[in-house]
Amino acid sequence: MYLFGLIIPLLSFLLQVWPRLINRYFGIDTWRHLLFADYVRKYHKIPTILEEQYIRSSGNPGYPPVIYLILSIFPKKFVERYQFIFAPIFDAIQNYCIFWFAYLITNDLFSSIAAQIITALTPIAVIEASNLSTRTLSYLIFSLSFFPLILFTTTHMLIWLSIAFIMLIVLFLTHKFAIQAYLFSAFGLSVVEKNPFYLLFFLITFVFMYICLGKIYRPILKEHLSILSFWIKNITYRFIHQFRGEQKSKEVSDFVHKLYLLSFKNPYIYILGNNPWVGIFFIFTIISFMQKFQIESAIVNQHILSKLHIWVYVSVIVAILTLSIKRLRFLGDGNRYLEYGILPISIILGSYVPSFTHTYGTLFIASAIFLLLALVISIIYIQIKVVLKDRMRTITPELWDCIAYLNEFGKKARVAVFPLQFGDALTYFIKGKVLTTYNNAGLANLSDIYPVVEIPIDELIKKFDLNFILFDENHVALSELDITKCSIVKNADGYILLRV
Repeated sequence: MYLFGLIIPLLSFLLQVWPRLINRYFGIDTWRHLLFADYVRKYHKIPTILEEQYIRSSGNPGYPPVIYLILSIFPKKFVERYQFIFAPIFDAIQNYCIFWFAYLITNDLFSSIAAQIITALTPIAVIEASNLSTRTLSYLIFSLSFFPLILFTTTHMLIWLSIAFIMLIVLFLTHKFAIQAYLFSAFGLSVVEKNPFYLLFFLITFVFMYICLGKIYRPILKEHLSILSFWIKNITYRFIHQFRGEQKSKEVSDFVHKLYLLSFKNPYIYILGNNPWVGIFFIFTIISFMQKFQIESAIVNQHILSKLHIWVYVSVIVAILTLSIKRLRFLGDGNRYLEYGILPISIILGSYVPSFTHTYGTLFIASAIFLLLALVISIIYIQIKVVLKDRMRTITPELWDCIAYLNEFGKKARVAVFPLQFGDALTYFIKGKVLTTYNNAGLANLSDIYPVVEIPIDELIKKFDLNFILFDENHVALSELDITKCSIVKNADGYILLRV
């Protein structure tokens, strides 16, 4: 029976992977993950400092190690060539877990498969899995902790508490933002149910991490607090242009940047665009509350159903607050909190499907098919815009040409890049050093150019003894750099490499 649960994850994997078969070298954090994984292969330990690739080192990376420990298991050439399959695999496992969890509480195959389909056609999850993302892995581990925690509170079976505890430990070592989402979810359930258990569970696990696994976790915590502190002070610069300052949407060419600007202008539309199922969930909730007609859920245990609803409410409320209130945006991109509510939304909506099918028959089936086709088309459209037509996060043939040229200078190459998104790819692929950073502490080294350029580029060249500058004309013009003495050594498709 559980073999049926493998069908949707396989189809979901194919939906997520197809654009990456065309654009194979897409992503930002991807190359940093691979760099850390290579460090583990070479030195057989978690990196505590990185000096070879960076013009200025900045101490312990403070990066959660689970993702790059997984990658280090595989040969370097394999992960370089096939880095794009890992996030879809993590998401496929999440999808199968949702099938298993849904069947556990509904005992209904139809509901479980429906929950999987909803998960597979959640736009934000599909796009997140388009590159090697730690976040995709983190919401799998989040689900494997938080859902068992809910099961423990309703069944009192210690096996669920043990699973929740172990997976929360893993989550602390996987993704910093996910820990914030977990804290808010635990706090929300504790407040609504007037039961401090969820919050105490989180705090006890945190203390365990700090004391028993402090050597690994304390640098991660320090980095996490440093990131929050940095954005508290600099949130007004969150999406500002390095050279041109604040820009309107019509002045921005990057599709992803345009979406971020929309998130502040109209957070509600942005949330629905990220996960349309949120809108359907609230429509059903309002109709049910008004008792216009009875919506029967296949989830028999009303306590579990209630907790899943609270989980969704907390995810959406935190998303809206962090998008709407400027002073709260230091807590991260608000839409990201929705990713940690995919499981409860999918299971709840999936549990309604048998009842709607029985009651409305052909009308419901036809409406559902239309909705699913619309979502598939919308997702493919976004994939084309975000992945296939991307420029800011892709290593194009022209950039490969620049990388090959820089490698002719070996370790003597000292490069500044604009925009900084190119930095991680260069640190991984070139033999020289790059003016970028691998942690938040290193932003102090970049204060002259990030979030905005504060000094003349000529002064930057002298300060860091640079001999190359690589930039994208779509991001900044040569005239804006205003360099006194330089020569163009590569110029193709708007990518310019300067010898300075």
